[in-house]
Amino acid sequence: MGIALPPTEDANLIRLEGEIDIDDAAELKERLLQALERGGELLVSLEDAGSLDVTAMELLWAAARDAGAKGMKVELAGPVPEALTASFCDAGFEAIPWQRLTGEGA
Repeated sequence: MGIALPPTEDANLIRLEGEIDIDDAAELKERLLQALERGGELLVSLEDAGSLDVTAMELLWAAARDAGAKGMKVELAGPVPEALTASFCDAGFEAIPWQRLTGEGA
């Protein structure tokens, strides 16, 4: 598992790698909250994520909603594996959160 939040000048980039599950929820939530507190642009990379459980999906969805409410720009950084897109749909989400908020596809 890997969750990274390397700060950049204009954006917060959260990179998810490997299998993200309930054991990672506290760290993911903390990283997302840090990014939301910084403001600016929020980028999430799912390119190297093997799978996300429903807890991780819910955290990402909530972060996308909260960022949108704060007027933050939210985007996916890089392509999303088809399996993850299917997992979001299987879990009852209409799409990856940022695709829905921005109207863009992966």
